[in-house]
Amino acid sequence: MKPYVFGHRGAMGYEVENTIPAFKKAVSMGAGIETDVQLTKDNELICFHDPYIKIEEKYCPIKNFTLKELRAIKFEDNRRIPLVKEVFDIFKNAPNTLRYSIDIIDKKSGLELLNLARKASLLKNIEITDRRLRYLVVLRRKNEESNLVYTLTESINSINPKTVNLDKLRKIRISVINIMRRKHIEDLFKEVIDNGLKCYIWGVNTKINMKRIIKMRYKDEIVSAIYTDYPDILLNLIREHFK
Repeated sequence: MKPYVFGHRGAMGYEVENTIPAFKKAVSMGAGIETDVQLTKDNELICFHDPYIKIEEKYCPIKNFTLKELRAIKFEDNRRIPLVKEVFDIFKNAPNTLRYSIDIIDKKSGLELLNLARKASLLKNIEITDRRLRYLVVLRRKNEESNLVYTLTESINSINPKTVNLDKLRKIRISVINIMRRKHIEDLFKEVIDNGLKCYIWGVNTKINMKRIIKMRYKDEIVSAIYTDYPDILLNLIREHFK
């Protein structure tokens, strides 16, 4: 049993985040793909993190642009914004072990993601993550097969019935809590396990923190998945630790 590794926004330590080159780099290293999705004005689901782009000192919502308009914009990093369905098509012949972790910007983008995942026969390979439990409830009602992950808000420092609606998580069959790496991550990890859940950790980008999290074990459980900008470094450390 080893942690699964997701390339955060692809392997963004090496390529422009949330682009095809970043995703290909992550997969070539042996990692899964983490990305963020949202809908354009013409209802195309794209891989893009920020809800706004800055144009001449003005912040413009992504949802106000069509796909064609977005692709006509010259970004400083020269990125080409990919469609989610393009990503699925590029990796359609990848091993069935390839997993996607996808953050949604809102309920509508989550519903469209479910639609595209079903068409691509990828529901079992995709984990939809969000901090808003009400959105995850809607997605569960829409599809019983989907893998849903609850991302813990950074301000929450303890997992208990007062901070997390654990009964609701169980009711909609969410078995994973995703936590940002932080100072007392070991304590949060233990609380996740004590509540019968699996633990994912994101924001793991230095060797010191990688080694720290790989070594975490409690009640014979380890961290189930780790998100990093540098999948190759983390995977090498995992192979060394679990050999």
